[in-house]
Amino acid sequence: MNNVINDYCVADYLKARLEEIGVEQMFGVAGNYTAALLDTILADDNSPINISGNANEICAGFAADAYARLKGVSALYVTYSVGAFSLLNTIAGSFVEQVPVILINGAPTNKEDQISKQAGLLYSHTTGYDFVDIHMFKPITVAAERITNAQQAPYQIDSAITAMLTQKRPIYFEVAEDVWRTPCAKPTGKLSSGAEATITVSEASNAAQATVELMLSKPNSIFWAGIELQRYGLQDKFLTLLDILNRSHTLPNQHIHFVTTALSKSVIEETHPWFEGCVTLKNEEITDLVGEDGALIGIGAWTTGKDTGNEDIRSDKTVLAAHGGVFVGANFYPSVQLDQYLDALIDKFTELAKAEPAKLAGLRLTKQLMKTASLAPNSDSTLGYDNFFHAMSQWISEDDVMIVDAGFPLIGAQGVKIPSRNGFVAQAAWLSIGYSVPAGTGVKCAFPDKRSIVVVGDGAFHETCQAVADQHTYGQNTVVFVIANGIYGIEQYLVNPNPFRTPPVDYDDKLLDDVYAYNELPSWNISKLTDAFGGVGRKVSHMGELMAVMEEIRCNPESNFLVEVVIPKENVPLSIAQEAGSAVGEDEIENPNWPPAGKF
Repeated sequence: MNNVINDYCVADYLKARLEEIGVEQMFGVAGNYTAALLDTILADDNSPINISGNANEICAGFAADAYARLKGVSALYVTYSVGAFSLLNTIAGSFVEQVPVILINGAPTNKEDQISKQAGLLYSHTTGYDFVDIHMFKPITVAAERITNAQQAPYQIDSAITAMLTQKRPIYFEVAEDVWRTPCAKPTGKLSSGAEATITVSEASNAAQATVELMLSKPNSIFWAGIELQRYGLQDKFLTLLDILNRSHTLPNQHIHFVTTALSKSVIEETHPWFEGCVTLKNEEITDLVGEDGALIGIGAWTTGKDTGNEDIRSDKTVLAAHGGVFVGANFYPSVQLDQYLDALIDKFTELAKAEPAKLAGLRLTKQLMKTASLAPNSDSTLGYDNFFHAMSQWISEDDVMIVDAGFPLIGAQGVKIPSRNGFVAQAAWLSIGYSVPAGTGVKCAFPDKRSIVVVGDGAFHETCQAVADQHTYGQNTVVFVIANGIYGIEQYLVNPNPFRTPPVDYDDKLLDDVYAYNELPSWNISKLTDAFGGVGRKVSHMGELMAVMEEIRCNPESNFLVEVVIPKENVPLSIAQEAGSAVGEDEIENPNWPPAGKF
């Protein structure tokens, strides 16, 4: 073994496959167990793979996730247990939201593993539980491989990567340190998706026919552009379908438009003439929108909690095509790839136009459904969610990508008009607070000619603030706006919305009148963190100050900024304010309507 370490080895094999499938960026935290792979990549001056370090594993995981959303695939490197355990949250989010991330976890050597088992000796980063890391990642990846033998390594690597290409979700490699430099066979052939490598007969044509019949029976319709259009690169094909409908099948001046939701915001540029708005599609909203003779056609749209208000929206007025199947009303059509379904719809409406064009009409959103503030603030206004996002709508450009965190920022941001396709990123299904700041790092790596504009609450910012240091170290011009109200606002609202009512109810139990102590945040001088992390720090509390800083940011296109946006504790986005009076908190026990119906 000592005289063959320069032969083609497992590290070379994995490197070759990563390059083949288009990996150009690796994020992570250095550890000795993965050093052989990293050194193999660094030794090749022609390798397209760039290795970036991060402040911690969570920042690395969220950055890799955001990068892969926009570029198609990314990779993470960590060390055993102490590194990998921190990534359970980030990989779970990638799994839920269908993001292809490769997690590479270096593991102790085979010799150390044997000594640990037989002699009971615990090495660094081990728990004594057999294969604990891979057991944890199996439920949140589509393939997880423990590689301890160079003869098997090529098959394990190829199998896992094929699974990732097929299902567009994360995979996990756990590689024993003494295997990296062990000789193995070289790659043969090219890896590709196995999405159509079955003999299952597609129901795409039947699903499309059922969709056409529903639309003809309910001639007023609106489309819902879903996240899978982005994941599978089908945005243009979706617009081709709408073009055929609007050119051949709609009544004059009644074109069919489309909406998006928090998860799919900006899959189509929001300056498109057929874009109607970014909304939450609860059953009540759908009923108000489509009426008795209308239909909602979801293309690649997921019925996740944030998008549908935690409600099951399937009905005789909906079409939902996603996750490899199509619901048309109560009927389900399995084994339908989204691109085939779109092709079938395009073909059927094209043929219908030759025979007898349909007389369809598009639906329009009301102001109540949009739930966005319309009044422009003046320069003396105290800042709050609504006037902040109103200013953001005027300021954001085609050269920016807006990344927004979970909670009130994500709710408030739905009304911001995003001018570029894929110009908005949010973890709107998994909803892990702290995602946005390191995601801004990944977005900038994916789109170096764009500027990442992050909007995050102060509670979420506390989770991953170190990512600002990564952004400065990488030489990025990322901007992080921290909306600082001093509390976990969304958590307080869910448990007890009373402090956000105008005026609050005066309960006998005074605990219900104010923000709970456990939702109060430590007081940070956020704008001063750049003294340690690098970049330019600013603090604003009035609209005039915000506008001045926004102008300063545009005048300094090379610098990274951290802007502390101070708002009142009780301020909430308009849609939350409209609902607060009738909402019932999970712990609002003196409310006459407690417990909340549909929750308990």
